[in-house]
Amino acid sequence: MIVWSGRGIFSLLILFVALLISVSIFPETYVDLSFIVPLYITGIFSFILGIKWNRTLRVIIDKETGNKINYKSNHSLFWVKMEYWGIIFTAFGLIILAQNLSRTGIEMYINIFLALFGIGALAFFISTLLKIKNSTMANPVFESNPAKAEPKLNFIKEEISTSKFKNEDNSQYLPK
Repeated sequence: MIVWSGRGIFSLLILFVALLISVSIFPETYVDLSFIVPLYITGIFSFILGIKWNRTLRVIIDKETGNKINYKSNHSLFWVKMEYWGIIFTAFGLIILAQNLSRTGIEMYINIFLALFGIGALAFFISTLLKIKNSTMANPVFESNPAKAEPKLNFIKEEISTSKFKNEDNSQYLPK
């Protein structure tokens, strides 16, 4: 059973499509590459889309109370957010690559390149997540800097407050 929320299933869909394409492209002598490259591709897409989709915050104002309600998106697969799946898929690619380091010739250089690429991608993913976490901990958008969030809230307030029945006389609908 596959458990996901939001658009988290896209991580697996990207993996399966990339696997199908790479198995048909790479020759049989490079079977390990037909698994490493799709894992890297899926890791990159999962990380980028996870950062984009999970960092969106919608603010809705309740009509009755006037309170702001913050809805944060949650796109995950097996209860793990998509951006973390980017790290997991890239790490799986590095593990498969580590099992095939005994190659020689051009295959050795391809493995070295893929290892450097995977390590660099992991370092970038982790540093980006740490920067995002530190920036949101230090400066919550809606608490410390309401001036940036105010234009969005004004738009929502105008949208909610405008109603075509606001100024009408409703006494005609009351029982006599």
